[in-house]
Amino acid sequence: MLDQIIENIIQRIRKEVVQPGMNEIPLSYLFTRNIPHSIKHFFDQEVELWIREEQQKFTSSERFDYEIPEVQVLMDKIFDTLKQTATFHLNQFNRLLERAIKLEANYLIRPHQTLSQFLFKDNFVITTIEVYDMLKYFDKFEYYKDALTDYFNLKYLREISQTQFEELITAIDQQVFKKTPLETTLQTVKTINSFINEGRSSPSDIMPVQILIMIFRDRNLDEYARLMEQETAQGTEEISFVQLEQVLSTGKSLAELTLAQQPEASRIDKIADIETEKPAVEVDAIDVSETAEAPPLLPEVEEEEPEEEYQAPEIIEKEAEEAPRESPLQTADVSSTSPTTTAVEQLADLVSQKMKGDHLEDINALITHKQQKKFIKKIFRRQEQQYREFLTLLNGTSSWKHASNLIDSFFYQQGINPYSKEALEFSDIVYNRYFPKDISSNKGEEFRY
Repeated sequence: MLDQIIENIIQRIRKEVVQPGMNEIPLSYLFTRNIPHSIKHFFDQEVELWIREEQQKFTSSERFDYEIPEVQVLMDKIFDTLKQTATFHLNQFNRLLERAIKLEANYLIRPHQTLSQFLFKDNFVITTIEVYDMLKYFDKFEYYKDALTDYFNLKYLREISQTQFEELITAIDQQVFKKTPLETTLQTVKTINSFINEGRSSPSDIMPVQILIMIFRDRNLDEYARLMEQETAQGTEEISFVQLEQVLSTGKSLAELTLAQQPEASRIDKIADIETEKPAVEVDAIDVSETAEAPPLLPEVEEEEPEEEYQAPEIIEKEAEEAPRESPLQTADVSSTSPTTTAVEQLADLVSQKMKGDHLEDINALITHKQQKKFIKKIFRRQEQQYREFLTLLNGTSSWKHASNLIDSFFYQQGINPYSKEALEFSDIVYNRYFPKDISSNKGEEFRY
């Protein structure tokens, strides 16, 4: 269900933004469209990264002193003006949009795991400035940003390890949910349900039980998660806001509860979401490890050639031919609530088949020798046989939808960070197998996490 909601949101936003004949999407134009603020925020942060890259080109010069205050003022004005001219090529917009929706869904449902992976994708220790910059990609659950900022200032932290960060996030939510656990939980669910409603044909207060389990497990609300797992064992796939409140408040299953003949009116409109409530966190009461050892590195067995910076092939969108693209979310433990393939999914597979022709290229032929060595080392942990078996499995898969689900399941089960450079590169190569007509001879600029 969640993957279809993701796809629905993507298609709705594209329909609102992309007009016939458009090949470029200006940032200023994007701000005028009726799309979620979080998506505008995401693209705005991407442009901020572009600006920082441009600034670094100047400040890295040894010929001139760019630190002079007068120069800094002028440069700020220049980049403020340049930001107003920022433009996304259509292919770049579509790639960023898909990943923006996936990232937001992951963050809303499992913020602890997503933030840890997103921030520490390639390093065990990062600076607190890097944390500030990466948190700008998210505009929900502001209490995380506020508490982290207060804690960094209180402790005068300039860098933080992944272990320390995970302890800190856990401590923050312990405080947030401790005072009024039921009310705060319902506020959190309301915020997440608002996102899910963006992908529904009409608003609803019904939530998939499997998603609720992930929401509760990630935030260490173990008792609430157990109650939802109990509902799953009894065959419950979805639960309304009223039913959820009754189960969580009484500790009883729906089967045990004596529900009135006339269903109670939903309280979802009367309960403030977590953004409005703005829970406060007393950071001076939080204490995390002073130091943390990095996990042991895999032993080096051979010298490898320096890795080249990866750039994904540019995707040229073909509006008349394009199939609805599945947006793989790294929540592979979520099972679909629909027992049969939907008409939308069937159409996607049909159009995909027409786009790629009768033959799917062997994935082994799409992967260079250098990439193969890198994937075996970084993703498959030197298990070459596992790598070859997995590629054989993917080669026998007829659609991107199914292949992306296999990749997500593998990353999830093996504990692979889906935001790492290698994971994204591997996924992009497999994607290109199913949409070869989208690959341009030019190199496009890959999204930078």
